[in-house]
Amino acid sequence: MMKFKIQPLIIFLGIVSLIFSGRQMLQTKTMILPSWFLTLFFLLITLCVSFALGVLAKKMLNSKWQTRTFASIFAIAISLIYYVSQYRSAYTVFIPKDYVGEVRLLVSNEKENDFFVNKYGIGYINRTTFDEGFYPKIIKGDNDITKQVKEYSKGALATTSEDVYSYEYLSFSVPAKTENIEDKDIEELIKIKAIDTTRLYKRKLLSQ
Repeated sequence: MMKFKIQPLIIFLGIVSLIFSGRQMLQTKTMILPSWFLTLFFLLITLCVSFALGVLAKKMLNSKWQTRTFASIFAIAISLIYYVSQYRSAYTVFIPKDYVGEVRLLVSNEKENDFFVNKYGIGYINRTTFDEGFYPKIIKGDNDITKQVKEYSKGALATTSEDVYSYEYLSFSVPAKTENIEDKDIEELIKIKAIDTTRLYKRKLLSQ
């Protein structure tokens, strides 16, 4: 009888794990789609996969347990995998206390990240960190403003029409009390030497 009594507990834990993983995903910063959309998509896919695997497991084991019990076990496993994936190496970006506007972390040709952003909002991120995904802790002066940053985006720029290389970067905005912020574009920042182009990773453009 114990195996039947334990089924409601497993189903309960499955539901709880989905709720907690959904809440965690809602707090995750996104680069393109809103977090609520990704959360709904994740939960829908998890439910479908869990039930499909639950049906398969019940048939293979010829078990008297309910399909939803097996589905809950797989839902718990998927949620745990998601939790583990969230504990990636933590990075911290340091921003001058008076800076507002767009921060750009340009992909560098160096092994180490340089997350000490200068007064023009420029820092440097290595190729590996850029490719693997990046949601840092953001410190402005002495204050943690991570939760104020709503989204991240990736971009690339060829500095001239004749240039056969492009510079890639990850960017986010540091909020200000006013909405009228005039950010210099990357070409302007290169001209005033706010960007050290010798440190940049250059991706060769495809020939036209």
